Amino acid sequence: MVPLLDSKTAPSLELVEHLLRNRRILVVVDGFSEMSEAIRKEIQPGHPQFPARALVITSRLEEVPSGMDPTIIWPMRVSRDHLSTFMEAYLVQCGKRALFSDAEYFEDLSKLSRMAGEREVTVLLAKLYAEQMIAVKETLSGAKLPENVPELMLQYLNELNRKVKTNKVEDRAVHDVAKLIAWQCLEQTFRPVPAQIARVMNKLGARQSLIAYLEDSLRVVQTVGAGRDRIRFTLDPLAEYLAALHKMEELAHDEDGWRELLVRADDAPGESEAIRGFLLALHDCCVTRGTDIGVPHFVVKELANRVAEKFRIHHLGAEPDTGAATAA
Repeated sequence: MVPLLDSKTAPSLELVEHLLRNRRILVVVDGFSEMSEAIRKEIQPGHPQFPARALVITSRLEEVPSGMDPTIIWPMRVSRDHLSTFMEAYLVQCGKRALFSDAEYFEDLSKLSRMAGEREVTVLLAKLYAEQMIAVKETLSGAKLPENVPELMLQYLNELNRKVKTNKVEDRAVHDVAKLIAWQCLEQTFRPVPAQIARVMNKLGARQSLIAYLEDSLRVVQTVGAGRDRIRFTLDPLAEYLAALHKMEELAHDEDGWRELLVRADDAPGESEAIRGFLLALHDCCVTRGTDIGVPHFVVKELANRVAEKFRIHHLGAEPDTGAATAA
């Protein structure tokens, strides 16, 4: 972030407070649900000393600070009845609709519907899938569309990696490092939050130089914080699925490890809804890939129970900062 004014030309504190209280400055709090509990407690619009009178909060969860009577704005999701309309409009906008015959187009859409199952499709998921449709058409490598969401996430990384022209890193190495970083971002709370970069580098060891590759070449992670000492994923669903793949592969057939993880999930701090994206991702990974590595049968059932009963998931994946609460 680059300041627009230096300390000599910055307005006085009194002027800024006056502008805030008279709604001449709009304050945007981005990613409220991803902030620490201590920081969230500092944002109290109902407190008499809180200066901002025009406030927008974006959050993945419907978390409303005390003292607020907000207007809630939710992004539209892509209903099954309008999936074809959305996808066609997206492909037209990209100038790629002519790549597909009508038969090919509707066949690809049917694959997306099967992938989503009974859940609604987020705009992000539809966009990623559309980009894979285009990539498969434009490459001569014999690539196929993904059959499930974990595969979609990995193919998304592959496509980003394919576009790198110099000093390209092998796909599998990208996957391994991205999955490890993702788990570091979710390990403590099962929510995608920035991880301490020193801890990530320690885990990566000799592979820590790939952090720069993921950030500068693929742009799937970014270092954040005033001290540039933390790292986060740019897409929360990508982080959730990569973390789920990492943890599933790490635990494999370890029954005790799986039971311990389920207990941790039940006892996770904060609202239970906050970790639903990760549990759904872990469930999807175990269903589609668990048999190959010996994941115990009870794991899928236990995850399905938590997803269906405790978290009542009815859509596929949570997109970053999808809700907006606007103070009057």
